[in-house]
Amino acid sequence: MTLETFSQQETGVEQLGIELTTASAGLAVVIILLGFFANRISNIFIDRAIESRSGDKHAAVTAKKTSAYVIYILTFVAVLAAFGVSPSALGAAVGLIGLGLSFALKDMISNFISGLMIMVNRPFKIGDQIDAEGEIGKVEDIRIRATDVKTFDGRKVIIPNSKLYNNTVINNTAYNNRRFDVVVGISYSDDIKKAKELAKETLEEAETVEEDPEPQVLVDELGGSSVNLKLRGWTDTGRASIVAASSEITHLVKDKFNQNDIEIPFPIRTIYMEE
Repeated sequence: MTLETFSQQETGVEQLGIELTTASAGLAVVIILLGFFANRISNIFIDRAIESRSGDKHAAVTAKKTSAYVIYILTFVAVLAAFGVSPSALGAAVGLIGLGLSFALKDMISNFISGLMIMVNRPFKIGDQIDAEGEIGKVEDIRIRATDVKTFDGRKVIIPNSKLYNNTVINNTAYNNRRFDVVVGISYSDDIKKAKELAKETLEEAETVEEDPEPQVLVDELGGSSVNLKLRGWTDTGRASIVAASSEITHLVKDKFNQNDIEIPFPIRTIYMEE
């Protein structure tokens, strides 16, 4: 590199308002380290504050992410100031860059804003089991751009936040209890009242069924070969509890009906044949 070329580059740097000196570089390093430690200290205070109040993991994660973005942005601005960039020049540059990025990254910006709204409004939290975009699973992480969901068959699904915020999301664990239904058929010749009493006893004896709300047995429909009873009970909201309760009731009601001569009929078909 010639002296003239170096002089031209130095002049260009000065026109940008940046002072590349040893002192400014050292100050920038100190500012970066201070930003890093400020983020670590902020996380410690957030953990203590959340633990002393509610202990909500989702609230802690949200607060940490928000504080990290604020601290890193301020650190970046302070580093530029250490190199002599004037606030007016920095503001103009940020405005032009932001205008261009707003068009090029509109989907990312939409996901970012939706992520903030999810963190603020909290329609679901980490650990909830949700049904969204055709996928059912447990919320593993809520990030600014997307939400990670672990399905019950062991797959990781990444769903953009804009779809979660603007479309329908079913939160299966929003409440303490959830209802499940088991349908069982009895013969047309059996006593419906007796069958309902036996089914009610089954719901009351089951370990996985809650006493409150009270279980119900309803006549669901008159089927092609059976009178179908619908057994309704309430259990814990987790998917494992729903599956376990349905399995237990199906097993118990079959045994109960067999012991009391209540027939669970096979499908019956009448076939007419021409001569």
